[in-house]
Amino acid sequence: MNVLLVSRGATHHGGHDAIHRLAAAVAEATSVPVRACFLDGAEPSLHAALDAAPEHAEVLLVATHLPPDRYLDTWLRRAVAHWRTTRDRQVRVLLAPPLATQPALVTAVSDAITGAHTTLDGNPGPFRSPAWSQITRHRRHVLVCRGPRCTAYGANQVVATLGNRLKEHGLGDDDVLVTATGCLFPCNLGPLVVVYPDDTWYEHVDAGLAVRIADVHLRDGTPIDGRRHHRGDTAVNPEP
Repeated sequence: MNVLLVSRGATHHGGHDAIHRLAAAVAEATSVPVRACFLDGAEPSLHAALDAAPEHAEVLLVATHLPPDRYLDTWLRRAVAHWRTTRDRQVRVLLAPPLATQPALVTAVSDAITGAHTTLDGNPGPFRSPAWSQITRHRRHVLVCRGPRCTAYGANQVVATLGNRLKEHGLGDDDVLVTATGCLFPCNLGPLVVVYPDDTWYEHVDAGLAVRIADVHLRDGTPIDGRRHHRGDTAVNPEP
């Protein structure tokens, strides 16, 4: 059996690293192949992790959020259903009960209560640092959807490609501020990239289109023709 610890994307990389470390620790303790993956917002995606499973394997999904997350549970089931319909794979996927229902969780919390404690003190200055009161001077703000559908469609690669290309052009946050978001709503058009203040929506973005967005729109300042979708438009641009 192969095990996937499935989490939602955290707001910081340390949260992602913690899930990967947990997977490694569980693998060592159980001698079972265990990997971490993410429903949205981080790599590898659930789809990518399932793609990596051996043919005819049995894969057990363990949702890691505490308390139980109805969003994670619902979209985990939908994501697996989508994966099945888009892959010709013979893989049996199972789902474990939520961690919050496991009796061992009570033991873990009890150990935390009775174990060693650390006194919290220190200077609260960084919490109120003036640096966090300044809006960046960016010329354009780019939103990249990393919701569960866009993640399944390849948003992780889009984010990486945009970041690498902008770095190659020497464009930092004061030029182009890239923000990963949750669902932007027209999910069937994903992966979605939105550029403000131009109000330009790019649909079905892949790595190739991400390079063109960085080169033509974000560096040269011209929205890519044929890929513009503004608020209020009634027609959806077809895929090329």
